[in-house]
Parts: sequence; C-alpha cells; structure tokens
Amino acid sequence: AIAFTRMGGYADITTKDDTPASVHRILEEAVAERVTMSSDSNGSMPRWDSKREHIVGMGVGKMTNLYRAVRRMVVEENIPLETALPFITSNVAKALDMYPKKGSVQSGGDADLVLLDQDLNISGVIARGRPMMLDGELLDVLSTEGKAGGGYCTSIPDYEVPFIFANFNGTQHDVEVVTHEAGHAFAAWMNRDRVPMASVWPSLEACEVHSMSMEFFAWKWAEGFFGADTRKFYYSHLSDALTFIPYGTMVDHFQHRVFEEPDLTPAQRHAVWKELLGIYMPWMRLDGDIPFYADGEGWQRQHHIYDRPFYYIDYCLAQTVALQFWARIQKDPQAAWENYMAYTKQGGSAVFTDLLKNAGLDNPFGDKCLKEVCAAARKWLEEYDLEGLA
Repeated sequence: AIAFTRMGGYADITTKDDTPASVHRILEEAVAERVTMSSDSNGSMPRWDSKREHIVGMGVGKMTNLYRAVRRMVVEENIPLETALPFITSNVAKALDMYPKKGSVQSGGDADLVLLDQDLNISGVIARGRPMMLDGELLDVLSTEGKAGGGYCTSIPDYEVPFIFANFNGTQHDVEVVTHEAGHAFAAWMNRDRVPMASVWPSLEACEVHSMSMEFFAWKWAEGFFGADTRKFYYSHLSDALTFIPYGTMVDHFQHRVFEEPDLTPAQRHAVWKELLGIYMPWMRLDGDIPFYADGEGWQRQHHIYDRPFYYIDYCLAQTVALQFWARIQKDPQAAWENYMAYTKQGGSAVFTDLLKNAGLDNPFGDKCLKEVCAAARKWLEEYDLEGLA
C-alpha cells in the first residue's frame, strides 16, 4: 500500500485501535496526501488472535472510529492536528473527486463541519454551512404572550430538518426540555434520508428513548447551564427521573379505571386519582393547603390524558431504558454513547424490542431491567454528598 501511494494511487486504512500508532510510518514512508482513512461503520470487522493469524470472532465497525483515531493521533502520538485531519477530510475528497466542495473550508464549499473544543471534544456541528438548529431558526423556545403551551419536536421533511418548540420559564425544566427535545431532533436528523418516510420514526416508546436518554448524555455540559448549582441539578434530575416511573404508571392506571367506568362523576374520578396517589406515590401529602391537589383534581393538568390517551406507559418504558444509559454513562461514557448511536441510527426500521436488542440494551418488559436500573440509581442517590445543596 505504501508503494502504491508512491506510484500515484490512493491507499485507504480502516481505522482500528492500532491505527494512530501506525501513522508515524505512513508519514515517513508513504505519500501522506494519497492516504485516506475510513471507519467501515456498521460493516463486518474481523477480530484476530494476538498473532493476527486466525480470526477468532466478528465485530462491527463503529461510527466513532474516525473521530477517535484523529483524537488519539494528536493526544497520544503527538501528531499535529493539521497533519492528522487530511486523512479523513481533504485526502478523501480528492480521492473521490469532490474537492474543494468537500474536504475544505473555503468559499464555495459545502461547509459540513464538526467543531471541537480545546480538548478535542465535539462541541457542535455545522451542516450545509450553518448551525442547523440556531441559525435555521428551528428553535422556538421562549415564552411569549398568546403562544401555545407545551413542548415538542417535529420534522419538516421538505427541508430535511427537525424543529423544536417549547416555553421556557427560567427553571431547571428549561434545560430538561431542550435536551429532551434535542434527542428527538438528533434522531430525526440521523434518519432524515430513510425511505419510506414512515420509517424515520419508530413507535412512541422507542422515540422517547432518544429524548429521555439525551437528557443524561447532556449532563457533561450541565455546568454551562447551572454553574454552582450543577451538583444540585444532578441530584434533582436523577431523583425526578426515578420517581417519574411510578407517576407515569399511575397515569396509565387512572386511564384504565376511567375508561372501564365511563359513568364515574367528576368527584368520583378525583377520588380515584387520590386513591392511586396513595398507592403509587405514598410520599405525597394528600391533605395539603391547595384544594386542587388535596381534592384529587391534579389529573386535570396532565393533558396527555385528554389528547394522547395511554401515552404515559410509553414514557415509563423509555425512562427505564434511559436509566440504563445513565448507569452505563457512569461506567464508560464512550461505550454508552456507542450504544445510543447503535439504537438511534435504526430509526423506525424495527419494533421496539428489536431496536433494543440490536443496540445491546436490556428489555424493560423483563423484571431484571427495571430492578437493576432502579437499584443503581437509588445507590447513587443514597451515597450522594448532599452538603451545600439546601
């Protein structure tokens, strides 16, 4: 391959763990401008024995391989960034006869850019020359007079972009909402070219995995939102996520009761809600000073009961999976992200349980999954240093 580059050909390297260290030889012996790197993303990847004589198994090429290879070249092998980048940018574009429209930052180019911070962590993406969500005015999140309530993400297929709608009120919830909806937006962007269009989005519980999990992946940047209150946010966010599961289950149970007994009076429905509160959320005061809640009328504020019946059990399933991601992030953030990408890139190509299986995730319908994620979250909360959080 090295000799071939000297003859004017291109040689491509499939990135793997030892790729960064091998670049020194490429720079010394090959024509570096004729060398490209690829990830073989989602392609079969053989695993060899220690002598590289026999295949001992098969793996799958990861989408993160290119980024990780470049980062390791710079951080571990002390190769200048300007030397490492052409292997995955300009060299590739030239080999495919797409330069300078691709692979360069100059007037007339496509300007598909990945932005890195000073530690070479990915901090942003510019697609087709603009930060898609901000400059494209695809975020409508500030509260204004006369604006509809709620928050959601949708797609605009003709423009191949997502759109996020919300109503910020200056609370912690603003951050949770925007990171939640960003999970939906990311999934929509990842699958924007999927055909048929109906397979862009999976079923509702599968969609909510994208969003509820993204809330936890965004913890890495929480300090930028909360500053000195970041630790308080971590505790509040995880405890709310954990206690949401019994609340969401209660909403579903309540709907079963009122649909099974359509002749219940308003007062009787309130009584059912209050009864279920005592079962699912026994830590809640049922004799408070606010009649709306004390009298069991709180179900009225849950608009899903009216316009999205039985949606809340989907949230519960998704939250269980999201807590899996939270637990994996605590152990290995990069591996957790790779699981998330493996799940998200499937779009709506499979049913919920198969999407989970394909991404190496546990099925929340089993007893083991819910028990384990709740135990991990409870342990973390019980051991959390609460000093200074009052």
